[in-house]
Amino acid sequence: MEKCRSDVNCDEGRRLGCQTFCCRLLVRLDPDERAPGDGITPAKGFVDKDPDSGLCVNFDPATHRCRIWERRPRVCREYSCNPDPLLQVVLRVGFSSLARLLRASAETKIPREAHRFIPHIDEHGKEPNNKYADKSRKKI
Repeated sequence: MEKCRSDVNCDEGRRLGCQTFCCRLLVRLDPDERAPGDGITPAKGFVDKDPDSGLCVNFDPATHRCRIWERRPRVCREYSCNPDPLLQVVLRVGFSSLARLLRASAETKIPREAHRFIPHIDEHGKEPNNKYADKSRKKI
């Protein structure tokens, strides 16, 4: 089975309407990534969300970039939005909250041939030819 690529072009994804939904998902930390607990409470097992926006606290709203990109959690490094069915829903119905997105996902059936994909970038910042590229979409 081919491993999903996580090097998507996030700027292009936002232009297509993803609304940075992945930065609103729950990010669970692996045990080796957790800060040590204080001996009374266990180490925190997830990344906090901004209470107003619901975005990851490491998301910089001014630049739309991760503030800790080089040391971001493993799940963030490995996650790819393209095979996630939630991407298809958010591109069509938008995003207002994770709860609403999950409800919409249960009610929205999108045929595989109608899926849209966020293009990948290569080490030079160019879009490589890949199986997740949306061939029907015109360049913006």
